[in-house]
Amino acid sequence: MCGIFAVSGKSDNAGAVVLSGLKKLEYRGYDSWGIAVEQSDGTIHIDKGVGKISAVDKVFPPAHTGIGHTRWATHGGIAAKNAHPHCVGAVTLAHNGIVENYEALKKQLAGRHTFVSDTDSEVIAALIDRAYTKRTTPEDALRKALAHIDGRFAIVAMFDGVPGFFAARRGSPIIIGRAKDTTYLASDVPAFLEHTTVVNYIDDGEMVHIDGTHVHVRNIESGAPVKKRNITVSWKAEEIQKGNWPHFMIKEIFEQKETILSAVDHTDAAICAFVSELTATRGAYLVACGTAHKAAMVAEYFFADIADMKINVVPASEMPAFEKFVRAGTGLLAISQSGETADVLEVLERGRQKGARILSITNTPSSSIARMSDAHLPINAGPEKAVASTKAATSQMALLFLCAFAASSKKTRIKSRMDIGRSAIWNAASALNDMLNPRYARHVEKLARRIARHDNMFIIGRGALYPIALEAAIKIQEVSYIHAQGFAAGELKHGPIALIEKGTPCIVLGDDAETVANAIELKARGARVIGIAPTQPDVFDLWIRTPECGSAQPIATLIPVQLLAYYLAIARNLNPDMPRNLAKSVTVK
Repeated sequence: MCGIFAVSGKSDNAGAVVLSGLKKLEYRGYDSWGIAVEQSDGTIHIDKGVGKISAVDKVFPPAHTGIGHTRWATHGGIAAKNAHPHCVGAVTLAHNGIVENYEALKKQLAGRHTFVSDTDSEVIAALIDRAYTKRTTPEDALRKALAHIDGRFAIVAMFDGVPGFFAARRGSPIIIGRAKDTTYLASDVPAFLEHTTVVNYIDDGEMVHIDGTHVHVRNIESGAPVKKRNITVSWKAEEIQKGNWPHFMIKEIFEQKETILSAVDHTDAAICAFVSELTATRGAYLVACGTAHKAAMVAEYFFADIADMKINVVPASEMPAFEKFVRAGTGLLAISQSGETADVLEVLERGRQKGARILSITNTPSSSIARMSDAHLPINAGPEKAVASTKAATSQMALLFLCAFAASSKKTRIKSRMDIGRSAIWNAASALNDMLNPRYARHVEKLARRIARHDNMFIIGRGALYPIALEAAIKIQEVSYIHAQGFAAGELKHGPIALIEKGTPCIVLGDDAETVANAIELKARGARVIGIAPTQPDVFDLWIRTPECGSAQPIATLIPVQLLAYYLAIARNLNPDMPRNLAKSVTVK
């Protein structure tokens, strides 16, 4: 959830570099911020503040080493005292994650330390400081302290008088960036892309000491050295810039003209190898959270309709109720944009202990989920900076769509089935390329202004458009703060239609006869019907056109929904990139 950035190198502008890096991580948290730099006399200077790091313009003392943090509040409210880094004795620490046993640890430490903040993170700093004595090294103190912590964490710490900084992880991501005379560390690669594309991935249960270009990685439990290989990432620095776009969200919506094609840019052999793993399992579950879960729900329809294959779809947070059915040979297919989603990781870890086969589709091939998988496919969407996921969702659906065609090949020649699937995606991408233009966006913006004053909206869809209705509700909720709910169109008469009043905006996805009949029922109760479909039946009061894309229709329908949500936020004078109470990568439960 929170963003961590650190640097150590030859230049003496560490504070400015950390500030710049944290601004690129603001999508991970924007409640408060803090930066600590090691001055030439060995003392540590700390600056903190409440609010968005993007608004900060400060000059820092000259320093070769610095660490920083941009916070999404979990334990402790939004206040300067709760901003990281926390300083306890000789230790200055920033933390991403949750210490599940922090209350018990805080009681144990109460006699030795007076807590200043309300955070669980200060407990880690106090534990490390207690373990750090004249007879111990910083590494020993870290190892001893971290052994007492239950939960997932990524930490970065400086010790008074000790050059460089230390970091460790269990569950939450940290990545090293290697440049010629400087080393960086961050929660996500985009934070240091302008400096280097060469990275080392720190795995769970590992710690590192970084001092300039000296990088020493060890296993936390044993203390044994760990060798890391340099990996060059393909993302480019310009991909994480807004350019001439007012927000990342609208930029990423328009990028779907290319990213849908990138998602299926895999060889037939790679797709078939992945699907062979899936079809060989003894029952399979699609496991995901939030928007990725809605993409998984769409995929359930794809596999049923195209491959005659039933896959169970369960939100990761609800998977514990069904884990008694997971055994050796069960397939767990994880869908995640970041590849670091805490709820999903825990399901996979427990499944692996039972002998389940782990498969995954993520946007980050080197993520924790990808690296623990028996088979993985990247969606190739490039960096997604807006908190509300757009291009990652359609890329996930496009790749799962192609996988469904590969899974159906047992009934006919595999190449012909794959060709049909690819052709459907290419045709959809071509139609969307024609659709996504400034004139179309202006039409959606004008429509959004006409309904933006309402506090309640409802969305209906049938078949594979039902999960798109659920995702539409999420998007509208996330960025415009309008109360929105999605329903299966056929469920209207079983309760939801009681909510309809005169003028209530109801978004209808699709123009098939049954869904149009449901729209007529809504209009008879006073609803204002907004249709998102290839054609405009008379019942639609307002209409957003989509191309006709056959079995790929859910992908084509989601994009105008995203545009509508974006322009609803703009009409309500909100920042769609940074919705309140939300962060991009949910790395804590």
